Amino acid sequence: MAGIGFELRKIFKKTTMSSRIRGIVFATMTTIGPTIIFLAMLISINVTLDALNVNESQQIFFSSATLYLFLFSIIISGTTGTTITRFISDRIHENEEEYIPSAMFGTSIFVSLLSSLFASIIVVLLYLDGVTDIVLLASLYILSIVVSITYNLMFFISALKEYLKITAAFFFGVLLGGLTFYLLYQFTDLNVLIAILISMIVVFTVINLLLIYLVLTFFNHTNRNYFAFLSYYKKYPYLFLSGLFYIVTLYIPNILYWIYSDIAIQVSIFRVAPSYDMALFLAILVNLSTPVIFVVKVETKFFEKYQKYVGSLINGTYGIIEKYRKIMLKTMDIELFYIYEVQLIITIILTCAGILVLPMLGFGGMVLNYFLLLSIGVYCTYLMYFTVIFLYYFDDQFGSFITTFTFFVTTVLASIAALQLGVSYYPAALFVGGIVSWIVGFFRLRTFMKTINARLYCKSAE
Repeated sequence: MAGIGFELRKIFKKTTMSSRIRGIVFATMTTIGPTIIFLAMLISINVTLDALNVNESQQIFFSSATLYLFLFSIIISGTTGTTITRFISDRIHENEEEYIPSAMFGTSIFVSLLSSLFASIIVVLLYLDGVTDIVLLASLYILSIVVSITYNLMFFISALKEYLKITAAFFFGVLLGGLTFYLLYQFTDLNVLIAILISMIVVFTVINLLLIYLVLTFFNHTNRNYFAFLSYYKKYPYLFLSGLFYIVTLYIPNILYWIYSDIAIQVSIFRVAPSYDMALFLAILVNLSTPVIFVVKVETKFFEKYQKYVGSLINGTYGIIEKYRKIMLKTMDIELFYIYEVQLIITIILTCAGILVLPMLGFGGMVLNYFLLLSIGVYCTYLMYFTVIFLYYFDDQFGSFITTFTFFVTTVLASIAALQLGVSYYPAALFVGGIVSWIVGFFRLRTFMKTINARLYCKSAE
């Protein structure tokens, strides 16, 4: 993130309208550029399926299978996320960057093993259910692994400064995947679904190779300590748990509603809740601007104040330390509430627009009903996690764990309650979990700030 911050601060130092627009575009592409390209790919796939008159049952099977693969790939990547991010940060700080490329390969092996185990179960169950096309099963298996590796690599590329190259890697991968599908569709007799799956494998394989190349060329030296990062699971257990609880809980309602709800449908071995799943997808789209605003405000305003404060702990007087502490806390308050307010306005405006536009696009009924509250729920969840990131800044790992564990417990309990109350209450679970954990995280941050001098001074003296 430091590379983003440096570039953004350089851009935003200029006060012209063009420089501000350039800064916003840069922040958007470096923060969610790959996400935008990925979403465009998913939309293109759905449009292609409709255009080629693929029957509805095949479309539902395809979307259900890929939903399971992508969801569990995200959860699997959550087992390494916060831990490997801390490992990378420490290695850079201690000038041991040769550990980073080796850790990239080690974590890729780690998530590949977990992903292959999950994919094996899915493939075997599909085969027993009567899906006997070996090419289809093999494609699903390979896709699960390459997607998991992509999500894992995202933690490593955050350490690079070549953000536009990273976005270009995603764009090139999607472009090559589209070309692969065209060639397979025009010149082979492969089933359309298999052709799309193979094309998706090409997309993520190309992206992975390009991202690995960028990491290897950025960090010129490497060693063979591929699993040195594993010691961090024992060293920082709360860090691991906080990241895992966050990523798992975000999708806990989906999983519970798939298994127990009245809106779930059975597609081969998969159970999905299309109305809730689609509403959550739309709610995430509405809140995509949140990470952009966070990066711009934190990296251009807060981070510089944070560096000065931490630096004053090393050789500053008490008066200097207090001066920079107050400046930092004031900046943090201003920027946090700015993010809260601006994103709330954006979420409300886009949600209202969605309520007007979505029926014209064929979305209605439960999807529309769920969309409204889920948009606010995702908003609260994002802001809770950004509060957790501030706790990470100050190395309050237990506080971050308490916050995300609260998110987990309240969301699970709210989901169970929603199942008992009826389908109208299903979107309330994420909203309740998000807002309760946000409040817990906010007050934990406030409490931590009261003793921050002693906490960080003792750490800097170690």
